[in-house]
Amino acid sequence: MAGLTALVVLSLSLSLGPASGSAGRPSHTALVADATVAASLPGEPIGPEGLGIAAAIRRLDAVDLSGRRWTVADLRGRVVLLDFWATWCAPCLADLPHLQALRARHARDRFEILGVSLDVTSRRAFVSWLNRHRIQWPQVHERSGYAGGVPRQFGIHRLPRTIVISADGVPVALDVRGEQLVALIDDLVARGGRSDVSGGAAR
Repeated sequence: MAGLTALVVLSLSLSLGPASGSAGRPSHTALVADATVAASLPGEPIGPEGLGIAAAIRRLDAVDLSGRRWTVADLRGRVVLLDFWATWCAPCLADLPHLQALRARHARDRFEILGVSLDVTSRRAFVSWLNRHRIQWPQVHERSGYAGGVPRQFGIHRLPRTIVISADGVPVALDVRGEQLVALIDDLVARGGRSDVSGGAAR
């Protein structure tokens, strides 16, 4: 947690006890107990422009490998996982099966993954890698690595970095991974993706 605090200058961390949702399932709040929730995300200064995470999301303007342009308007209406990663990042690769399971389980109009790759390689080599590993969600290829426009806007200095964004465009959780990420996404999608499902943490 100390590394996360130093990285994004967090002013508030979440420390919650056990909580349960309906049918004995962990609540949304409990699922993000080890991450930072939206209450402390939107105004945090990150990146060279001093933007908060919510401000960076509002200013998002990126083009994926298919030529599609992504802005905050394209994110609204569904839960979005903004995934900063690279093929050389071992923890990123370890998370791929979880992301593939989420992609297969949820319709695109309810959930989307937007990958931002920091691979400093050719487009051809990167696309070939994606095809071999069956990565079937949009990818923004930042060939300048950490110096790329989107990584700089979001203050990315290490990988992996994940930002879960609610259907109303609010950052809900930061750096949730593995089974905890799967549970959080499943819960958000099941509840309609709104940022208020955590009982007031996100505003």
